[in-house]
Amino acid sequence: MLEMKLYTKFIKKIFFYSILFTGIVLSSMIFDNLIDTKDDSGYLIAVGICCLTFFILEYLLPKIKN
Repeated sequence: MLEMKLYTKFIKKIFFYSILFTGIVLSSMIFDNLIDTKDDSGYLIAVGICCLTFFILEYLLPKIKN
């Protein structure tokens, strides 16, 4: 039973990280088009937003719940 919980938790983490990576790629494309630049400005904004989301979901919310 414990192995199954660890397995499902691992699958959820992989799913979350793949969604996060996809969000970084897609939002960097969107922000590049919105800012209308050819350098890494859109990518940096997207990485910042995704890292903030990751920090809130993975660190801040579990700390607040405990």
